[in-house]
Amino acid sequence: VKQVDLFQRSAAWVLPKPDRPFKRWEQTLFQKVPAWDRLYRYLIYWKNESRALAFTKFSGLLEYYANMAKREARKQVTDPAKLKKIIPDYKIGCKRILISNDWYPAINRPNVNLITDPIDHIDESGVITHEGHHHEVDAIICGTGFRASEFLSPIRITGRGGKTLNEAWQNGAVAFKGITVSGFPNMFMLYGPNTNLAHNSILYMLESQFRYVLECLEALEKYPDSAMDVRQDRQDRFTHVVQQGLEDTVWSSGCTSWYLDEHGRNTINWPGFTFTYRFATRRVDTADYQFLYPGQTAG
Repeated sequence: VKQVDLFQRSAAWVLPKPDRPFKRWEQTLFQKVPAWDRLYRYLIYWKNESRALAFTKFSGLLEYYANMAKREARKQVTDPAKLKKIIPDYKIGCKRILISNDWYPAINRPNVNLITDPIDHIDESGVITHEGHHHEVDAIICGTGFRASEFLSPIRITGRGGKTLNEAWQNGAVAFKGITVSGFPNMFMLYGPNTNLAHNSILYMLESQFRYVLECLEALEKYPDSAMDVRQDRQDRFTHVVQQGLEDTVWSSGCTSWYLDEHGRNTINWPGFTFTYRFATRRVDTADYQFLYPGQTAG
């Protein structure tokens, strides 16, 4: 590639990816010591889990990671103009933190032109920025992301009384424990509203949801021909607790991010530890639901 023009809307905090070959003695431990692999996995889990405190309660702890990112940037990017552009002006953690060993070296390449002037429009031969500069290009690669806060909204799902999920979520996506939505009997979601993480593996959350949904199905077997619909007051109470927990987190510190919807509400992240979510979903309390029978589900 002769030249790459990178149009950057906002800089990202980038931390090094802790990838390295295992030393010989470490390989021996995995081979010879029973349960060492499980212990190693637990160590990784608790190391990551401890970071929840920085995102949700003590955001000052994130300055350690901000300084680490700055050191890596200064070490790997030698062009002062580029260096100035890649250091974010918002609090680390407010947007998703990137983990990469390749980003800064790629930016530092002499054939990479980093452009922070916003894109105004595109014509038949290139990209025109807000200040009127025309950048001729042969190909355009769009890295504009996803509509993360829409969840299932692009799919037409109709619940009780003919109400669609889009209508139910017109003021933002909500779900009881991120799994069920009032007015939509027998609809169970995985990775629903407010179950995303910024500090640990989403697989742990998904496993909790799998167990919860399976227990819901077992409950339905006890009430043949019925449908489970979470009670509105239980959903409202859960949503209030979650939103209250998100108020003082780093995600609410003032930047524009895909964590926030068009109303400024964080409908994406879970405001706590993964083990507290597992505890919250450890069993299905049937009192949280009403069991509807044929004829009732349409009303």
